[in-house]
Amino acid sequence: MIRPYGCFLADDDGVPPMGCAQAMTNMLQPSSPESLGKALRALREEAGLDIEILIEETKVSRRFFESLETGRYHLLPEKVFCRNFLRQYLQMIGSDDSSWLQEFDQAWDHFEMSSGAFNILAVEESPKRGFNWRLWMPVITGTVVILGLLTVVVLSSSSRVDLPPDPRRSSAQRLIPTRTMSTPTPFAIQSSFEPIEAIETETMVKAIIRVEENGECWIHYRDREGTTGQELLFGGTSRELVLAGPALLTLGNAKAASIIVGGREYSDFGRPGQVAHFQVGASSLILLERGSNGS
Repeated sequence: MIRPYGCFLADDDGVPPMGCAQAMTNMLQPSSPESLGKALRALREEAGLDIEILIEETKVSRRFFESLETGRYHLLPEKVFCRNFLRQYLQMIGSDDSSWLQEFDQAWDHFEMSSGAFNILAVEESPKRGFNWRLWMPVITGTVVILGLLTVVVLSSSSRVDLPPDPRRSSAQRLIPTRTMSTPTPFAIQSSFEPIEAIETETMVKAIIRVEENGECWIHYRDREGTTGQELLFGGTSRELVLAGPALLTLGNAKAASIIVGGREYSDFGRPGQVAHFQVGASSLILLERGSNGS
């Protein structure tokens, strides 16, 4: 654990010395991302806490800290994840986090209103499955041809009339046997379609995300029908997802989580703070890519 630096040493009367982080809390805190970032950096430097120590303790990338302290919110992940990290950041510095978190909410709203930029995970939409004409056109054409031939044969057989014998022909003439054409058995095509209920049951996927006791994890998901969602899961909790598969799932700080799919549990998704992307099937979990720490 990180211990407070410099400004947390009190004198014999229990009064903190001048220049400690508590004094920075009472400063007027601006609500723009850039001004709030400068104030956070000044608060950290006044506490004597180096950025390298924060990186080592939190396992969060340098880019995350720099983006937070410079107000470049378009490089940060979701707001709920950043807000939770800011609370940990202020606790390590030794500052009261309530007023700072309110200022962060205002700064984030300012960022959204001014730029309209959201760091939402871009998830490629699954292609819609329509009727495959290339596959069924030969079958349909063959069926129409067979039905046409059968219609011609049936009509020609019913319209056939036996003529009386011609008296001008010799009685010794060899009789030609009458040829009859048997009706062929129609070709039956078996449908390969399954009941709609069975298809819907098989396309639904179920995934359970569990978070270890001392960890946190944020999730983002999107299924085949376009249903999306995002949540922050705290340590010791679990979340069950039932989606139309195949579904796409993203975990932030994936090291702290495990996923159960088809009765099998998957874990150990890289380093702490790392982001991982998955495709969830009915009984399979495919790792699509791993992001860098905090990205």
